[in-house]
Amino acid sequence: MRRAALDGLTVVLTRAPEDNAPLAAALRGRMASVIELPCVRTEPLADASDLAAVLAGLTSRDLLVLTSRAGVDAVAGAMPADGVRAQVAAVGESTARRAQSAGIRVTFVATRADGRTLGQEIPLPEGSVVLARSDAALPDLPAILRERGARVAEVVAYRTAAGPVDDPAAVLGSLAAGPVVVVLASPSAVDGLRMAVPHSALRRAGLVAIGPATADRIRSRLGATAVVAERPDVTALVRAIEAAARLNAAGAPEAAGAPEAAGAPEVQP
Repeated sequence: MRRAALDGLTVVLTRAPEDNAPLAAALRGRMASVIELPCVRTEPLADASDLAAVLAGLTSRDLLVLTSRAGVDAVAGAMPADGVRAQVAAVGESTARRAQSAGIRVTFVATRADGRTLGQEIPLPEGSVVLARSDAALPDLPAILRERGARVAEVVAYRTAAGPVDDPAAVLGSLAAGPVVVVLASPSAVDGLRMAVPHSALRRAGLVAIGPATADRIRSRLGATAVVAERPDVTALVRAIEAAARLNAAGAPEAAGAPEAAGAPEVQP
Protein backbone atom coordinates (compact mmCIF):
# COMPACT_ATOMS: atom_id res chain seq x y z
CA MET A 1 0.00 0.00 0.00
CA ARG A 2 1.39 3.40 -0.93
CA ARG A 3 1.98 5.50 2.16
CA ALA A 4 0.53 8.62 0.50
CA ALA A 5 -2.54 6.79 -0.79
CA LEU A 6 -4.82 8.86 1.47
CA ASP A 7 -3.22 12.26 0.92
CA GLY A 8 -5.93 14.94 0.91
CA LEU A 9 -8.55 12.72 2.55
CA THR A 10 -10.15 13.52 5.90
CA VAL A 11 -11.16 10.50 7.98
CA VAL A 12 -13.64 10.92 10.83
CA LEU A 13 -13.27 8.36 13.63
CA THR A 14 -16.28 8.00 15.90
CA ARG A 15 -14.88 5.91 18.77
CA ALA A 16 -13.07 7.22 21.85
CA PRO A 17 -9.53 8.45 21.11
CA GLU A 18 -7.90 5.60 23.07
CA ASP A 19 -9.77 3.10 20.87
CA ASN A 20 -8.73 4.96 17.72
CA ALA A 21 -5.01 5.36 18.46
CA PRO A 22 -3.49 2.62 16.22
CA LEU A 23 -5.83 3.39 13.31
CA ALA A 24 -5.33 7.15 13.64
CA ALA A 25 -1.54 6.69 13.55
CA ALA A 26 -1.74 4.49 10.45
CA LEU A 27 -3.97 6.99 8.66
CA ARG A 28 -1.72 9.94 9.48
CA GLY A 29 1.22 7.89 8.23
CA ARG A 30 -0.58 7.72 4.90
CA MET A 31 -1.07 11.49 4.87
CA ALA A 32 -4.76 11.51 5.79
CA SER A 33 -6.18 14.14 8.10
CA VAL A 34 -7.92 12.60 11.10
CA ILE A 35 -10.79 14.12 13.07
CA GLU A 36 -12.02 12.32 16.17
CA LEU A 37 -15.68 12.77 17.03
CA PRO A 38 -16.72 10.15 19.61
CA CYS A 39 -20.40 9.45 19.04
CA VAL A 40 -21.10 7.13 21.96
CA ARG A 41 -20.88 7.92 25.66
CA THR A 42 -20.54 5.35 28.40
CA GLU A 43 -22.28 6.07 31.70
CA PRO A 44 -22.05 4.29 35.05
CA LEU A 45 -25.09 2.58 36.48
CA ALA A 46 -27.16 4.62 38.92
CA ASP A 47 -27.48 1.45 40.97
CA ALA A 48 -24.78 -1.22 40.60
CA SER A 49 -26.25 -3.57 43.21
CA ASP A 50 -27.30 -6.20 40.63
CA LEU A 51 -23.82 -6.20 39.13
CA ALA A 52 -22.23 -6.43 42.57
CA ALA A 53 -24.47 -9.35 43.50
CA VAL A 54 -23.58 -11.27 40.35
CA LEU A 55 -19.86 -10.70 40.89
CA ALA A 56 -20.11 -11.77 44.52
CA GLY A 57 -21.79 -15.01 43.47
CA LEU A 58 -19.10 -16.11 41.02
CA THR A 59 -17.05 -19.21 41.77
CA SER A 60 -13.93 -20.79 40.31
CA ARG A 61 -16.20 -22.89 38.07
CA ASP A 62 -17.48 -19.78 36.26
CA LEU A 63 -16.00 -17.55 33.57
CA LEU A 64 -16.44 -13.76 33.66
CA VAL A 65 -16.20 -12.16 30.21
CA LEU A 66 -15.03 -8.55 29.78
CA THR A 67 -15.65 -7.00 26.37
CA SER A 68 -14.49 -3.40 26.88
CA ARG A 69 -12.44 -1.14 29.10
CA ALA A 70 -15.68 0.45 30.31
CA GLY A 71 -16.81 -2.99 31.41
CA VAL A 72 -13.56 -3.51 33.28
CA ASP A 73 -13.97 -0.21 35.11
CA ALA A 74 -17.55 -1.10 36.09
CA VAL A 75 -16.55 -4.54 37.35
CA ALA A 76 -13.59 -3.13 39.27
CA GLY A 77 -15.90 -0.72 41.07
CA ALA A 78 -18.47 -3.38 41.98
CA MET A 79 -16.43 -6.51 42.69
CA PRO A 80 -15.98 -7.90 46.22
CA ALA A 81 -13.05 -6.74 48.33
CA ASP A 82 -11.32 -10.08 47.81
CA GLY A 83 -11.62 -9.76 44.03
CA VAL A 84 -13.21 -11.89 41.31
CA ARG A 85 -13.18 -15.59 42.12
CA ALA A 86 -14.02 -16.73 38.58
CA GLN A 87 -11.73 -17.16 35.63
CA VAL A 88 -11.70 -14.03 33.46
CA ALA A 89 -11.66 -13.70 29.66
CA ALA A 90 -11.01 -10.44 27.77
CA VAL A 91 -11.97 -9.51 24.23
CA GLY A 92 -8.54 -8.05 23.44
CA GLU A 93 -5.18 -6.97 24.78
CA SER A 94 -6.22 -3.42 25.71
CA THR A 95 -9.15 -4.75 27.75
CA ALA A 96 -6.85 -7.31 29.37
CA ARG A 97 -4.33 -4.62 30.30
CA ARG A 98 -7.04 -2.46 31.86
CA ALA A 99 -8.27 -5.47 33.85
CA GLN A 100 -4.82 -6.37 35.10
CA SER A 101 -4.17 -2.76 36.14
CA ALA A 102 -7.40 -2.96 38.17
CA GLY A 103 -6.21 -6.08 39.95
CA ILE A 104 -8.30 -8.50 37.87
CA ARG A 105 -6.33 -11.54 36.71
CA VAL A 106 -7.14 -12.39 33.07
CA THR A 107 -6.84 -16.05 32.10
CA PHE A 108 -7.84 -15.82 28.43
CA VAL A 109 -7.54 -13.19 25.66
CA ALA A 110 -9.11 -13.64 22.23
CA THR A 111 -6.77 -13.69 19.25
CA ARG A 112 -8.84 -10.99 17.55
CA ALA A 113 -10.64 -8.21 19.40
CA ASP A 114 -14.21 -8.86 18.30
CA GLY A 115 -17.24 -10.59 19.74
CA ARG A 116 -17.40 -13.42 17.22
CA THR A 117 -13.81 -14.49 17.74
CA LEU A 118 -14.21 -14.22 21.50
CA GLY A 119 -17.33 -16.38 21.42
CA GLN A 120 -15.70 -19.01 19.26
CA GLU A 121 -12.44 -19.23 21.19
CA ILE A 122 -13.44 -18.99 24.85
CA PRO A 123 -12.77 -22.26 26.69
CA LEU A 124 -16.15 -23.11 28.20
CA PRO A 125 -16.14 -23.51 31.99
CA GLU A 126 -17.92 -26.11 34.11
CA GLY A 127 -20.17 -23.37 35.46
CA SER A 128 -21.66 -20.30 33.79
CA VAL A 129 -20.25 -17.80 31.32
CA VAL A 130 -21.13 -14.38 32.73
CA LEU A 131 -21.12 -11.43 30.33
CA ALA A 132 -20.70 -8.03 32.01
CA ARG A 133 -21.47 -5.58 29.22
CA SER A 134 -23.31 -2.49 28.08
CA ASP A 135 -27.07 -2.27 28.11
CA ALA A 136 -26.80 -1.82 24.31
CA ALA A 137 -24.48 -4.79 23.68
CA LEU A 138 -25.14 -6.78 20.52
CA PRO A 139 -26.62 -10.31 20.74
CA ASP A 140 -23.90 -12.05 18.69
CA LEU A 141 -21.66 -13.11 21.55
CA PRO A 142 -24.24 -14.78 23.81
CA ALA A 143 -25.82 -16.47 20.76
CA ILE A 144 -22.49 -17.99 19.72
CA LEU A 145 -21.78 -19.17 23.24
CA ARG A 146 -25.22 -20.77 23.61
CA GLU A 147 -24.79 -22.53 20.28
CA ARG A 148 -21.62 -24.05 21.72
CA GLY A 149 -23.58 -25.32 24.71
CA ALA A 150 -22.54 -22.72 27.28
CA ARG A 151 -24.74 -21.64 30.17
CA VAL A 152 -24.79 -17.89 29.64
CA ALA A 153 -25.78 -15.22 32.14
CA GLU A 154 -25.83 -11.54 31.19
CA VAL A 155 -25.56 -8.58 33.53
CA VAL A 156 -25.55 -4.89 32.64
CA ALA A 157 -22.28 -3.32 33.79
CA TYR A 158 -22.71 0.19 32.34
CA ARG A 159 -24.95 2.13 30.01
CA THR A 160 -24.28 3.35 26.49
CA ALA A 161 -25.79 6.61 25.24
CA ALA A 162 -25.69 7.70 21.61
CA GLY A 163 -24.62 11.28 21.00
CA PRO A 164 -21.53 13.31 20.16
CA VAL A 165 -19.06 13.86 22.98
CA ASP A 166 -17.41 16.88 21.30
CA ASP A 167 -18.39 19.80 19.08
CA PRO A 168 -18.95 18.54 15.50
CA ALA A 169 -17.88 21.85 13.91
CA ALA A 170 -14.62 20.43 12.50
CA VAL A 171 -16.49 17.52 10.94
CA LEU A 172 -19.09 19.83 9.40
CA GLY A 173 -16.32 22.01 7.94
CA SER A 174 -14.53 19.02 6.44
CA LEU A 175 -17.74 17.67 4.91
CA ALA A 176 -18.26 21.01 3.22
CA ALA A 177 -14.72 20.94 1.80
CA GLY A 178 -14.41 17.16 1.14
CA PRO A 179 -13.36 14.45 0.52
CA VAL A 180 -14.34 12.71 3.77
CA VAL A 181 -14.76 9.12 4.97
CA VAL A 182 -16.50 8.38 8.27
CA VAL A 183 -15.75 5.16 10.18
CA LEU A 184 -18.53 3.75 12.37
CA ALA A 185 -17.98 0.87 14.78
CA SER A 186 -21.46 0.20 16.17
CA PRO A 187 -25.16 0.91 15.57
CA SER A 188 -25.07 3.32 18.54
CA ALA A 189 -22.32 5.30 16.82
CA VAL A 190 -24.52 5.66 13.73
CA ASP A 191 -27.29 7.07 15.90
CA GLY A 192 -24.86 9.43 17.61
CA LEU A 193 -23.45 10.66 14.32
CA ARG A 194 -26.92 11.30 12.98
CA MET A 195 -27.62 13.46 16.04
CA ALA A 196 -24.47 15.53 15.39
CA VAL A 197 -24.40 15.90 11.61
CA PRO A 198 -27.29 16.71 9.24
CA HIS A 199 -28.29 13.96 6.85
CA SER A 200 -27.70 16.24 3.88
CA ALA A 201 -24.06 16.71 4.90
CA LEU A 202 -23.46 13.00 5.48
CA ARG A 203 -24.59 12.20 1.95
CA ARG A 204 -21.33 13.77 0.76
CA ALA A 205 -19.18 11.36 2.79
CA GLY A 206 -17.95 7.85 2.21
CA LEU A 207 -18.90 5.49 5.02
CA VAL A 208 -17.10 2.51 6.53
CA ALA A 209 -18.86 0.09 8.87
CA ILE A 210 -17.35 -2.36 11.32
CA GLY A 211 -19.75 -5.29 11.14
CA PRO A 212 -23.04 -6.06 9.43
CA ALA A 213 -25.27 -4.70 12.20
CA THR A 214 -23.56 -1.31 11.85
CA ALA A 215 -23.99 -1.47 8.07
CA ASP A 216 -27.68 -2.26 8.54
CA ARG A 217 -28.10 0.75 10.85
CA ILE A 218 -26.34 2.98 8.31
CA ARG A 219 -28.74 1.76 5.64
CA SER A 220 -31.84 2.32 7.76
CA ARG A 221 -30.86 5.63 9.36
CA LEU A 222 -28.84 7.25 6.58
CA GLY A 223 -30.20 5.57 3.45
CA ALA A 224 -26.65 4.67 2.42
CA THR A 225 -24.59 1.57 1.74
CA ALA A 226 -21.29 1.43 3.61
CA VAL A 227 -18.09 -0.36 2.80
CA VAL A 228 -17.83 -3.07 5.47
CA ALA A 229 -14.36 -3.82 6.82
CA GLU A 230 -13.46 -7.49 6.52
CA ARG A 231 -12.02 -7.44 10.04
CA PRO A 232 -11.90 -4.85 12.84
CA ASP A 233 -8.10 -4.49 12.66
CA VAL A 234 -6.05 -1.57 11.34
CA THR A 235 -5.03 -3.15 8.04
CA ALA A 236 -8.58 -4.11 7.09
CA LEU A 237 -9.97 -0.75 8.18
CA VAL A 238 -7.41 1.18 6.12
CA ARG A 239 -8.33 -0.92 3.08
CA ALA A 240 -12.02 -0.24 3.64
CA ILE A 241 -11.35 3.49 4.02
CA GLU A 242 -9.41 3.52 0.75
CA ALA A 243 -12.26 1.68 -0.98
CA ALA A 244 -14.87 4.10 0.38
CA ALA A 245 -12.78 7.08 -0.71
CA ARG A 246 -12.39 5.70 -4.24
CA LEU A 247 -16.09 4.98 -4.57
CA ASN A 248 -17.06 8.36 -3.20
CA ALA A 249 -14.66 10.13 -5.58
CA ALA A 250 -16.19 8.20 -8.46
CA GLY A 251 -19.60 9.57 -7.56
CA ALA A 252 -21.13 6.30 -6.39
CA PRO A 253 -24.81 6.63 -5.42
CA GLU A 254 -25.82 7.29 -1.84
CA ALA A 255 -23.07 8.00 0.69
CA ALA A 256 -20.46 5.32 0.07
CA GLY A 257 -22.47 3.45 -2.53
CA ALA A 258 -20.26 0.39 -2.25
CA PRO A 259 -21.11 -3.26 -2.38
CA GLU A 260 -20.58 -4.69 1.07
CA ALA A 261 -17.63 -6.86 1.88
CA ALA A 262 -17.89 -9.93 4.05
CA GLY A 263 -18.36 -8.05 7.26
CA ALA A 264 -16.50 -8.37 10.51
CA PRO A 265 -18.57 -8.55 13.67
CA GLU A 266 -18.86 -5.36 15.65
CA VAL A 267 -16.42 -4.55 18.35
CA GLN A 268 -18.25 -4.72 21.63
CA PRO A 269 -19.61 -1.53 23.08
